[in-house]
Amino acid sequence: MQRTHLLVLAKSPVPGRVKTRLSPPLTAAEAAEVAEAALADTLEAVAGCGADRKIIALDGEPGPWLPAGFEIVAQVPGSFNERLAAAWAFADGPGIQIGMDTPQVTAGLLDECLAVIESGNEAALGLAEDGGWWALGLARPHPEAFDGVPMSRDDTGVHQWIQLDALGLTVAELPKLRDLDDAEDARAIAAAAPRTRTARKVWSLLEAPTAKVDVILPVLNERDAIPWVLDRMPKGCNPIVVDNGSDDGSAEVAAEHGAQVVSESRRGFGAACFAGLEAATAPVVAFMDCDASLDPGDLEAICGPVLDGEADLVLGARKAEAGALPLHGRVANRYLARRVRRLCGAQVTDIGPMRAARREALLDLGISDRRSGWPLEMVLRAGLAGWRIAELQVPYTARIGKSKVTGTVRGTLRAVKDMRAQLAKAREAAHHR
Repeated sequence: MQRTHLLVLAKSPVPGRVKTRLSPPLTAAEAAEVAEAALADTLEAVAGCGADRKIIALDGEPGPWLPAGFEIVAQVPGSFNERLAAAWAFADGPGIQIGMDTPQVTAGLLDECLAVIESGNEAALGLAEDGGWWALGLARPHPEAFDGVPMSRDDTGVHQWIQLDALGLTVAELPKLRDLDDAEDARAIAAAAPRTRTARKVWSLLEAPTAKVDVILPVLNERDAIPWVLDRMPKGCNPIVVDNGSDDGSAEVAAEHGAQVVSESRRGFGAACFAGLEAATAPVVAFMDCDASLDPGDLEAICGPVLDGEADLVLGARKAEAGALPLHGRVANRYLARRVRRLCGAQVTDIGPMRAARREALLDLGISDRRSGWPLEMVLRAGLAGWRIAELQVPYTARIGKSKVTGTVRGTLRAVKDMRAQLAKAREAAHHR
């Protein structure tokens, strides 16, 4: 089998020659800083992918942003179409070609794109949201692949697809990404990939985001615990306290400590969680109890894999101190985790209350339980939908006050009933997969 390559067409980040549509609001020098960060992020992803050869076709001189191990070829003079064709002729083999406008790309995504070509497809194309394309794959170079394709237009992607098809190539579709062209694109990409160099540079030059994560805190008479929880909320996390009918002043205490307060008159843990999910605006949401049994300081670790795109749902597996979790709670939790593993394959050990996921994905999941089955239904639906579910240990201490669920016989029986219903639904769904 021929050696694969990952080819990057790029310009050296010189002010006035790169990311000119970022000016205004940025100066030419600032736009070049964003371009350098985007190029560094892109090349880091390429360096980490499994391609046999990593090649950069460069217009300009290399700089400190270029990792070791890259083959460097100068771009030829001429039109962009001619430069593309010449770069592919140099690469001479199966591979994927990208530019420097998608710094949110990851090594894993590039490996997925390479696999499309390695699996026997003659060509592959990843369209960009603006109508262009961000990635193109070929099993072998075709000198005519770019002939007549109008570049830098909102129909470039369509014309490129037509040209590949006209050459008799079968074209596979790669994932769609957003190009970084203007300030709106920069903000959107920074929000989607907040731990990249690009995001840090964008937010240092443009306004910083209000919150990376909305933290949903269902509350029923927790006034004594609320200050402890809210005072420990990490930077970048916006607490949303959902008052589910408290009569002890919980809502007022939460507001005094800076939380966004939402009222939900329908009683039920799931109803409160769903109300918070609807009120949230951040791309990532986290859930946790507001009874001081969990430390908000652990949210950064729980949310990190979701923010980085490494997991779709992260659960906090409780490492309970002595007496924090009653025996019947530990037994029930082990039983539920075992059933989840059998029903949907998610390798979890705890159906714990601290968790994080992307807001829109959770809404699309269609969680219907509005009582105690909400946490279990979320994990079951996510597992059956093929989500990447991760688990991290978090300390769990004795709560302040009495539990509204496991603290009463009635609450425990209702929770058992709700969770049995969710297990039955999941069993039926798994049977029909």
